[in-house]
Amino acid sequence: MSFENKLLQMKGMLKKQPPKKQQPKAAERPLHEGKWNNIGLELVENKFGFVYRKKIIYPLDTRHGSVVLNELDPVLKAWGNVDFDHPFKLSEQDPLVFFDTETTGLSGTGAYIFLIGLLVKRSDHFEMMQYIMPDPSHEAAFLYETGLWKNEDPIIFSYNGKSFDWPQLTSRWTMHRHILPKLPVPRQIDLFHGTKRIWKNELARMKLSTIEEEKLGFMRQGDVPGYLIPAIYLDAVKSGFPEGLAKVLYHNELDILSLVSLYVLSSNLLMEDMESETSGAYTNIGKWYADLKQFDQSAAYLEHVTAERGASSALARYLLAIQKKRAGHHEEAVKLFKEAAPHLRGSIEVEAWIHAAKLYEHQLHNLDQALIMAGFAKEASEHTKVRQSLISDIHKRITRLEEKKRKKRPELDEN
Repeated sequence: MSFENKLLQMKGMLKKQPPKKQQPKAAERPLHEGKWNNIGLELVENKFGFVYRKKIIYPLDTRHGSVVLNELDPVLKAWGNVDFDHPFKLSEQDPLVFFDTETTGLSGTGAYIFLIGLLVKRSDHFEMMQYIMPDPSHEAAFLYETGLWKNEDPIIFSYNGKSFDWPQLTSRWTMHRHILPKLPVPRQIDLFHGTKRIWKNELARMKLSTIEEEKLGFMRQGDVPGYLIPAIYLDAVKSGFPEGLAKVLYHNELDILSLVSLYVLSSNLLMEDMESETSGAYTNIGKWYADLKQFDQSAAYLEHVTAERGASSALARYLLAIQKKRAGHHEEAVKLFKEAAPHLRGSIEVEAWIHAAKLYEHQLHNLDQALIMAGFAKEASEHTKVRQSLISDIHKRITRLEEKKRKKRPELDEN
């Protein structure tokens, strides 16, 4: 034995036998099983611990607000028949999961997801499974039991879930990555972003409860405020009393049912319904399709709005004019720019006059009208806040147009 080893042995730091590995402590059965059973929660055990779950079956003809849940099928079939692309476009074969979570906080290592709700469509019904974590010691069991790891290519519906729920789920999953199966990277349809695209400037708030009341024809009764949910759960874990927790389950259930209704309603507006919404909403849809480079679809919505007269159709006229200009329909474009500009406000009014000036100068070769349009742009810029470079460009444009007119005048005089 070397001198170093003898010294370590003398100090009790060198052991002849390798240390025994400590076995992980078995998960303890939750204390409040009897009480939580009373609100429809069933305690199940898996290899990582215990989880509470609740199963709810909905007949196909279940109505949530103005939408019957089984309207999902004709919507998916309709998407399959269109020849254009959109983020909401799916097929009847796609594995859809409507997903929502409840948490103990917004962020940080101490913020847990304690409730995950999942809704899927079966052949003859809709099925919702809600999973509740008995306490943080059962987190791995709770995450595993959801089965979100099983599907390699799920399509996850949520409301602001792409920015919040799924990243937080991924974060918590990572805490147990050494024992849990890998969580797939799903395709996500975040209906919050779609709602903003359709109803921007049409709704004062984008909260899901506001969308329910104003667009889905549904008003919540007996719901618990979201800010109370963390405290209710923590109290239920400590005291065992489940009455408040039952309201949290109901809150989560309504959130998920509203995802189905909102997807159906949004899809109808994006494909065929041009009667039930405001001109502002249809203008927003037209802009969305233009951003996706689906110009035929965009034009259909914008032309529907421009059939109206007045300020409500001004933005649609401007956006349609951009498309007409791109397609080479210059006279139609300049007409639309001139109709739209007086009803627009801010920098977009200035831009409309500049577009008209460019068309008159370069495509229609009418310097007089080009100069008039540039003058309108200059006047509009004086009454709104625009970037200095744009103001400078307007002045240069006016100077150049005046110079071109002076050069052209002697040619006319000679003739």
